[in-house]
Amino acid sequence: MAKVIINVDWIDRNFGAAPQNEDMACVATGKTLEEVELAIVEALQFHIEGMKLHGDPIPAEYQDEWEPIFVLTTRAQLRYADSFITRKALSRETGINEQQLSHYANGHKTPRPITQRRITEGIRSISRRLTLIL
Repeated sequence: MAKVIINVDWIDRNFGAAPQNEDMACVATGKTLEEVELAIVEALQFHIEGMKLHGDPIPAEYQDEWEPIFVLTTRAQLRYADSFITRKALSRETGINEQQLSHYANGHKTPRPITQRRITEGIRSISRRLTLIL
């Protein structure tokens, strides 16, 4: 089964998704991460069916069964995490001040790759510790 990378970002007030392969001109939006994930898969399936009907060439990874792999930008990660983790808690975990996290979440600034990893690892670390409560 082919793995298809789907990029997810936070755009204005919605999540937006598009396949990394730009040969597939397909996008979707949703208020929630779950909504946009479902919407982009449905949009891609619909697009592929249309391509087949019209005899258009279909990229190799879409010719048989495929599985979406969702890759979130830092902005999308922060917006999704807002439902579960306060920015204050994330700030304590990462050492990045809350205002800076807000700049990243609102798209005013783009974190460097090392900072992106700190944010991702901070969210994961908090998540792991929360699972210990159960």
